[in-house]
Amino acid sequence: MKQVLLTQRFSEAQLERLRAVSPELQIEQKSVREEWDAMDTGSFFQGNEEVLYCFMPPRDLSVAPKLRWVQLHSAGINQLAGHPILQSDIFITTSSGIHAVPIGEFSITMMLALARRVPRMVRMQDAGIWPEQRWTTFQAVELRGKTLGVVGYGSIGREVARIAKHAFAMRVLAMTYSNTHADRGYAEPNVGDPEGKLPDAWFNRDGLMEMLGQSDFVLISAPLTDKTRGMVGEAQLRAIKSTAFIVNIARGEIIDETALVRALRENWIAGAGLDVFAHEPLPADSPLWKLDNAILAPHVSADTPHYDDRVVDLFAENLRRFLRGDQLLNLVNRQRGY
Repeated sequence: MKQVLLTQRFSEAQLERLRAVSPELQIEQKSVREEWDAMDTGSFFQGNEEVLYCFMPPRDLSVAPKLRWVQLHSAGINQLAGHPILQSDIFITTSSGIHAVPIGEFSITMMLALARRVPRMVRMQDAGIWPEQRWTTFQAVELRGKTLGVVGYGSIGREVARIAKHAFAMRVLAMTYSNTHADRGYAEPNVGDPEGKLPDAWFNRDGLMEMLGQSDFVLISAPLTDKTRGMVGEAQLRAIKSTAFIVNIARGEIIDETALVRALRENWIAGAGLDVFAHEPLPADSPLWKLDNAILAPHVSADTPHYDDRVVDLFAENLRRFLRGDQLLNLVNRQRGY
């Protein structure tokens, strides 16, 4: 029997789906408390566990001498910065790919809300004021025919591109570090652009400025790594059109927040939709709260009732692969940082 430990909360029905993968698996759930993702899980181990499903593995890996594979609840691994598991030979896989639908829809929502001046409308409603110059104050931008630049053409970026292309006839520009256009990670059926057929043009990191300059909407959907931290700073924000909008659903540290505040205050760009920030929760004194050309969300873009069902499907497939000795989906490349 292979011992599998889960430290996230799954329903009994979801646990049964995992147990149905194989009678060779002994699956046990010992859940951390709600809203306690950083809790050390070392006390949950008996010593025979080969597989761990978690958000944060134990820092003392001696409690898990037989551990061979960790499946993360998250798509990113930035919470593992400095963690000893990165220096081990334990396989690490992420939940990348399950977020494409919810965050893809959220991204489109942000784009539409910014284009239709929804932040100003909400502030008008809160103030109880009917503006005199409503036609100029709320004149909208149509998405149809505009250009979407996707910084990080992974599963989320591909789903946003699919919606943008098919629903709004948008031109799609894609930036990726990979030399291949196909998505090598997990993808749900009929979601996204797994073969990379949708972009009208492709760019690498050296072409970022050119892509930004052509975009009417910019989506930040790249993983946070040493190479992407601070990737969008003052120079990049100034390269974006003054009529363009930026949406960040990736990680806050990819954008220089100080430069972004200036860009929004001084109208270098038309607006921003942000679900992630350099410091979370966003400090009460952050100037972002007061800007009428920004929409802020508290890092909830992936949160729908279907998250755990999707991640159970992914984990079940990886359990089957683990038992067969096949390569796991979403295997982390430690050199790339994701």
